[in-house]
Amino acid sequence: MVIIHTLTMTAKEQPVIERALVIHILGVISALEHRSITIEEAETLWFCREVTTLLQRKAIRHEIVHILQLGRELRQIEKLIPHAVPKSLHDMRTLATNWLISNDTKIVATVWQ
Repeated sequence: MVIIHTLTMTAKEQPVIERALVIHILGVISALEHRSITIEEAETLWFCREVTTLLQRKAIRHEIVHILQLGRELRQIEKLIPHAVPKSLHDMRTLATNWLISNDTKIVATVWQ
């Protein structure tokens, strides 16, 4: 979270940074789907209030913040209806993938500087 805490960007850089964020979020979703990380680990990486609040303050697109907010609900879903977790992950993956397809700014240089 230290890296994202110091996130600064210009309007020109924002689309590239948003694309990188979504790619990273997709990696976490994939790891959850393959059970190589836990929901608790995903919460420490992306799916927590601090990250969503910070990204909202940085004016990251609502669709991206919405995916993170869905991730924040995973622990409750796991407790209440564990069999619904795969569908929730699938829905998150679909939203993230569709966002990438519709926002096709290419990453051509290092994003995290």
